[in-house]
Amino acid sequence: MLLQFQKGDLVRHLGLLDLQRTMQRALRRSGLPVAYSNGFNPHIVMTFASALSSGIPGDAELLDVSLSGEVTEEQCLSAMNRVLPPALQASRVRLVDDRFPKASAALRQAAYRITLRGGDARKIAEAVPAFRNETEIMAVRKTKRSETLVNIRPMLHELTAHYDEQTDTAVLTARVSFVEAATLKPDLLLDALCSYAGAELPPHEIRRTQLLGLSGDTPVPLIDL
Repeated sequence: MLLQFQKGDLVRHLGLLDLQRTMQRALRRSGLPVAYSNGFNPHIVMTFASALSSGIPGDAELLDVSLSGEVTEEQCLSAMNRVLPPALQASRVRLVDDRFPKASAALRQAAYRITLRGGDARKIAEAVPAFRNETEIMAVRKTKRSETLVNIRPMLHELTAHYDEQTDTAVLTARVSFVEAATLKPDLLLDALCSYAGAELPPHEIRRTQLLGLSGDTPVPLIDL
């Protein structure tokens, strides 16, 4: 079962371990024929397609769950939404064969919506077309062990901006690479964009709107791949 669910604003600070425990509890309460691992301490066989950073909500997160019996997609969706809280409601279920690769293995890109409020929001939005047209955008990627200067432009597949003068709000939509060797995190993208625009980062909200695989060169929602 591929379960697509939201991680709403009310639970955006829920960490991965807490989310795992919540989903395991919901799966047990759902009555669905979930599969358990073998061994001394059996646990539900499930994996998230991608861990979402604490503080960032998501509209289409994906959970891969092994089943041990026959059930329909409608039954799965109904059973899970009956036991999940409103902020973690599921939107879709897709049943796949056991031989189907794990969703995480097919993950290639992620889409984000970034809302900037006040401050230099307009300046940042106006810099997007020129920023997008650059062939090289250097940024410092920080890890626990090192800092590396990388060209993030090949990892940026789409970036648009819309500025609302009445509310002094800019909404950016971005589609970026999301693979182990080349992941562009939204905070690094924002840092690079603000530096390019000569602007200070205003109060902002980041939301992951989709996890994507590739069909040829075409991005496809991971659940549909």
